[in-house]
Amino acid sequence: MGEDILIIQQYLKIHPVINMNLGIKRKYMRLLINFVSKIESENQWVNQMFQLYSLTLDVGDVNKDEFDLKDMNIIERFKFRHYRYFILIDCLFIGAFNDNEKEKGMQIFESILDFYGERHRKKLQQIFDAFYSNENEKIVRDFPELASIYRIIWKNRKFIARREKRIMITANMSAGKSTLLNALTGKMVSKTQNMACTSKNHYLHNKAGEDGLTTKWDSSFTLDATTEMLMKDDEENITNEIHIGTRFRSLQDIDNKVCFIDTPGVNSSVEKTHKEVTNEIIKNTECDLLIYLFNAENIGSDDDFEHLNFVKENYSGDIIFLVNKMDRFRKDQDSVQQTIKNVKEDLEKLDFKNPKVYPISAYAAYLAKMSMYNEKLNEDEEDELNFFRRKLSRKEFSYETYYPEKINIDTLTNKYSEVLVHSGVLSLEKLIFGNRGE
Repeated sequence: MGEDILIIQQYLKIHPVINMNLGIKRKYMRLLINFVSKIESENQWVNQMFQLYSLTLDVGDVNKDEFDLKDMNIIERFKFRHYRYFILIDCLFIGAFNDNEKEKGMQIFESILDFYGERHRKKLQQIFDAFYSNENEKIVRDFPELASIYRIIWKNRKFIARREKRIMITANMSAGKSTLLNALTGKMVSKTQNMACTSKNHYLHNKAGEDGLTTKWDSSFTLDATTEMLMKDDEENITNEIHIGTRFRSLQDIDNKVCFIDTPGVNSSVEKTHKEVTNEIIKNTECDLLIYLFNAENIGSDDDFEHLNFVKENYSGDIIFLVNKMDRFRKDQDSVQQTIKNVKEDLEKLDFKNPKVYPISAYAAYLAKMSMYNEKLNEDEEDELNFFRRKLSRKEFSYETYYPEKINIDTLTNKYSEVLVHSGVLSLEKLIFGNRGE
């Protein structure tokens, strides 16, 4: 299934079997394992799905070797007839989701049909056909209990079929690149400058929908990666890539199929390989947009000059230049407007034509989103957020005014919306995502 497994939205939390008693849940789990394992046993997606079901249903370790369909008597089979449609859908979702796996799906179908009996073929066939379609309103009418699950499955199919927009982000160390990525995704998914970073490119994929899960593909695949897992790279991964899938969060739903490519900081004095990895991906990767992030506290450095020249010589696509950390400017000593003007002039001297330069307060945006989604902030973070509320309310630091895309603040009712608007992140999202859902 490739990278598609990273962006699939799960539906297990709305599954009716969650509300059943433990005995039924254990038998249900055993049926899933039995039917799927007949056609797919050594597969990271399948194994992770079994683990997710076991944990979510709280059934413990259900060993497939302890169970045989022949052990289920007629009464037990009768009880499970109510769940036969869910069992078929779940087995297909776990073992044969893609269209090119439909043959395996048919094997699962025949195995389940053999278990329930030939008289159920017609309805089970309807369930099977609807699973591999993009939409089927007749199924929704005839089987309303399946509607919410089918809508997630169909949304997954449509989302996967879209073209993925790829946005590369590059910067020198300490510019706030990881914080910007955390702000854009609305979650802590990227290491900040206070954490040890490796020389790997991180690909952050937007999922088809919010399911509360973040997936990670490092040396192995994980369906429900914890923050600790996300902050730690697997030493067994010998490639230069780590892929993460999560639903991006903002004031408005981000339904775009998009991937942010997070490259290592190029001016590491400790890890010289960071520069090599970043330069290689800039030269050889096709992307729709490159975001170059400046540290306002270190504008005009030799490191930036060198990296900008490399970008100019090796990348010919669209670029947005962002200036971060101007929220630390002092009144009457530094000017946001003048800094933006100076950066534009410097870029033009390097032969960047009509450079698009905008201010951003990545940390303010990140903290505001965390608060908005009820993520717990520590005392220092609360103090920082209060500081940003005051600082960004000033006219010069209302960064949205520097962007061509206007945000109507009157339509935003969340108490953290003003910080997000003034941070510039909502204007940036409007620029890079365009019409949401594309």
